[in-house]
Amino acid sequence: MDEKDLVQRLREGDHSALEAVIRQYAHYVTAVAARAMGPSPAREDLEEVVSDAFLALWRFRQIFEADKPLRPWLAVTARNLAINRVKQRRETEDIPDHLPDERPGPEELAERRELHRRLRDEVEAMEEPDRTLFLRYYFGEEPLNQVARELGLNQSTAKTRLARGRQRLKQALSSKGGTHYAQSHP
Repeated sequence: MDEKDLVQRLREGDHSALEAVIRQYAHYVTAVAARAMGPSPAREDLEEVVSDAFLALWRFRQIFEADKPLRPWLAVTARNLAINRVKQRRETEDIPDHLPDERPGPEELAERRELHRRLRDEVEAMEEPDRTLFLRYYFGEEPLNQVARELGLNQSTAKTRLARGRQRLKQALSSKGGTHYAQSHP
């Protein structure tokens, strides 16, 4: 039976036409819904979305025209239902009574500000071209090859200067109580 006949029978309220559509498009609708729901959707959620897509087809069967394919309508419907299901699932997930507050407290914020000030002071105290190299590469996030070229350095020399400068900064910050912040940089 071709799709035009199926659509016409659906419009007339023929339940066997709906069953035929389900048999023909169930895998397709399931694949569309699964993709929209993300990795590893819950089986029951997926089944519900697929069922709802075919239920919507039945409810809105009067809007279909015999010369229009069902596949695109089923795909859009399944996708939208799946997205709504994911949103609904997120909104209703239980939230534990006691969530850890991972935001830094006032003391840690003050420590960070002080460390940042000390770091900036140490970099400002560097001799040229290291100071400009550090400021432009780490603070300005400019590409190393560009900074090195504009400073008249080859890239290998610039990398060496950065490595030595990081080591000096680590020693300076470690000696002034910033040990846990003096971490290696890639």
